[in-house]
Amino acid sequence: MRPALLVLPLAAFVMATVTHADDAAPPLPAAKDFSKLVMEIAKSYPTDGTHKYYWPKGGSWPGTTRDLFYGDTKIAEGDPEKRCYCCGITFEVFFRAYEKYCKDAKKPFKILDLDAKGVKDLRHEWFGPTEKDRKTVVAAVTKFKLGKEIKLADAKEGDFCQLWRHSGNGHSVIVLEVQKDSDGKPTALKYWSSQGSTNGIHENTEKFSDAKNGVIADETYVARVGKD
Repeated sequence: MRPALLVLPLAAFVMATVTHADDAAPPLPAAKDFSKLVMEIAKSYPTDGTHKYYWPKGGSWPGTTRDLFYGDTKIAEGDPEKRCYCCGITFEVFFRAYEKYCKDAKKPFKILDLDAKGVKDLRHEWFGPTEKDRKTVVAAVTKFKLGKEIKLADAKEGDFCQLWRHSGNGHSVIVLEVQKDSDGKPTALKYWSSQGSTNGIHENTEKFSDAKNGVIADETYVARVGKD
């Protein structure tokens, strides 16, 4: 009887170990693979005005087109009219891309080791807790060890970006292309986001210039999710 008593606990230990491994979150994705998921998700949104731009300038409205669930916890509530604003939709794309990454890896949806509160804190940082927080998405990605800051000239399709204009207005976007002059100096940013000028979700291009509505190149901050 003694051998049987030894075998059963060992089997139970092995099963528990396997179950724990199956439930573990996948490692941080490769940056190039995650960028592809970001663009796949972004391009799935219609650009016909279905998701109109709306900026309430106050309150706690998250600016997302749909409910975002992390386990049993609702991280953000979708607008009943499917409207959105810039940081709401860029976070939504990040969230859905990470969810798909976990699904493709056949793992539970888990962003590194973050619990629901951690993901809410990530979202809060992504939006910019105060007016003094200029880097927003870069601060969020680096603080939670999801990736790193990238120089504007090195930005690639699928990177996340916070830009600021001379007018004082900011914008949260997903990079499509950094346009440059013959010397390699950035002249314009082509991006995907939600903005009033395109009646909601669409591609848009803005120039880096000293004009009032021009984008400030030195205050255009880029984050890349994933590891190189």
